[in-house]
Order: sequence, then C-alpha cells, then structure tokens
Amino acid sequence: MSTLTAPQPTALLPAEAYWSPRWYEREQQRLFGATWHLVCRTDELARVGDAVTVEAGTERLLVLRDGDGTLRAFHNRCPHRGMRLLDGAGNVASGIVCPYHAWSFALDGRCRRIPQAEQFPAATPETCRLDEASVGVWAGLVFAHPEPGGSLEAYLDAVPTLIGSFRPERLTQVARFEVPARCNWKLLVENHVDVYHLWYLHARTLSEYDHHRFAWRQVGPHWTSYEPRRPGVAARRPHAGAPQIRHLDDRDRAGIGAHLVFPNLLMAAEAEMFLTYVARPVAPDRTCLDVRVHAEPDAPPEPLMAAARAFLLEDVAACEAVQDTVRSRRFRVAHLAVDHERPITEFHRRVLAALGEDGDRGDP
Repeated sequence: MSTLTAPQPTALLPAEAYWSPRWYEREQQRLFGATWHLVCRTDELARVGDAVTVEAGTERLLVLRDGDGTLRAFHNRCPHRGMRLLDGAGNVASGIVCPYHAWSFALDGRCRRIPQAEQFPAATPETCRLDEASVGVWAGLVFAHPEPGGSLEAYLDAVPTLIGSFRPERLTQVARFEVPARCNWKLLVENHVDVYHLWYLHARTLSEYDHHRFAWRQVGPHWTSYEPRRPGVAARRPHAGAPQIRHLDDRDRAGIGAHLVFPNLLMAAEAEMFLTYVARPVAPDRTCLDVRVHAEPDAPPEPLMAAARAFLLEDVAACEAVQDTVRSRRFRVAHLAVDHERPITEFHRRVLAALGEDGDRGDP
C-alpha cells in the first residue's frame, strides 16, 4: 500500500472521458478489443460442443470445448462474409454452421464444407478457417482474449495469490443477475478502488468493517484488497440461511476482500459468497453490471442476491449522480485522498496507456 510520503495522486482523465462518443469508440477498439474478458465458468463448458459467446469491445468471440476436451476460442465471424456465427450459449457438438450461406466448421476451427465449392476456386484451408483467439482458465473462470497466443497467467500476475483463501473453483454459481447503471463504466471502477467512500456511502451496509485497517495493493494494472471486521463487533449477517464458505481460513471468515482485474472485472469476497461483476460498457453514459454469485452449492440465492444488491445499488446511485455533472463546463476533480483514492490515479494511467496517451489531459 502507498504511504503519506508518496506524491499527491491526481485525476488524469478529462471530463470528456466520461461522455464523449469518441473516447468510447477508442476504448472499445484499443482497450476492450485488446484485453482479457471473463466469459463464464468452466462448468458451463463441460460437454463437447458447449459454446459461449462474449463481446470484447469491437470484437465478437466464441469459446467452446472441442472433441478432445480442449477449450478453444475463435472470432465469432464467418470468414466468408463476416456473418456472426453463434448467439448466447448452446451446444454445437455437430459443428458450427453459418446461418447465412451454410459454410460449416469443425470444433477446431477448420472449414468442413463450402456449399457449391466450385464457386470458390481460390478458397484454401488457411483462408477459410476461423480466426483464433486466446482462452485461459483461472479459479474455474474462463477468460478470452481477441489475439491468439495470449497467456492469462502472465496477465493476472500475482492476483491469484492475493485473494486470500477463496477458491472460486470449489464454489457453485448460485445466481446471476444484471444491474443497469446510467453512468460511464470508469466511474464504477473508480468507485470500486476508492477506499474513502466506505465510511460514508456504505455507512449502513459495511458498518461492521474496520476501514482504518483497509489494506490494498497495486499489482501491475490490477488491484487487490482486504478489510477486517472492527474489533469487538459481531458479524452482522444479512444473508439469512446462507452457509459460510467451508474452505475459508479464519482471516477470510472475519473480513472482506475487493479486487479488480483490469480493466473492468470487479470482485468482492466475504464469508458467504464470492462475487464477480463485470462493468460492461454499452454506451458512453451507460453500463451493465453482469453479476455472478459464487457460493456453497446449498446456499439459497435470494439472501445473497439481496446482500449484493444492497451495496451495489448504493455504488450505482453515487456513480449516476457524478455522471449527471460530467458535462458541466465547471466539472473537475479538485483533489484525491493521498492513500484512500490513490488507486484511481493508477487506473487512469492504465486507461490512457491503452489508448496510446502519455497521461496528459485531453480528448484522444
């Protein structure tokens, strides 16, 4: 964690970064089109032919399990005319068939059949196979990257060792829901790594935790944290009927964690559940939080969903209120807390680097 002797953190992004369509398009292409994305859990791709699609900025990807049991990722685009091949999730064990002109592909990406092949004398196996992307697995979670040959392990760096005793792969996804937010995605990420707001915005929902002992760590572009319960304060359990995660150590039973896998995979962990929520941008001023609740298989989903919504809706409301002011000519971030808001500066720096900027203010 930083210290009070470190330089004063500053906001590096201009107001335009939160509402400009130009910023949004640049982010879609240069940031989200060139990074790792959470796709699903491994148990959603358990059988041969199971497939899930995901948006990666301007790219569309599909991840599937092939006949050898290997996970593969491809661009969700027919090489003939660019038709989107699959939607949502399903099983394509018999192969992928383009709905436009019926070109068909094997699960390893090879083109199996071109109807009226004589019409395509220049077609070759190399020019007709699906474009490959990268796939990786961490903690039972499947990720994809638009470029081939990527290493999820290298990208995550030390993050897997800094989430305490939580092992999401040993849990079950007991619920999934979406929370719409009328704000730019970056405001939600900034809020997530902002320690300062915990005393105030979450005075009710997170009152049992000792914010003065909140500890965070910057891990390259990522961020991890842990916060213990206040001494002498008994656990306040709003998760009626939900069992604690059985494999946790005493430290994690008595505290909470919050983590960021850059750019927009947010995580929150406490004794009864491990949350992942992707801040998926849908417009310059609109975001969708795709929330997955991972818990013990016998955990009732309703109380866990209610607990998650309680603090998420507080965060969303605050971010929406900031969004309401970003187009003002007087909008500015006057100061950032030396320790409690320092991660915001690092997040801004990484966003600017992805866009090819040097950190100066200005519309890219």
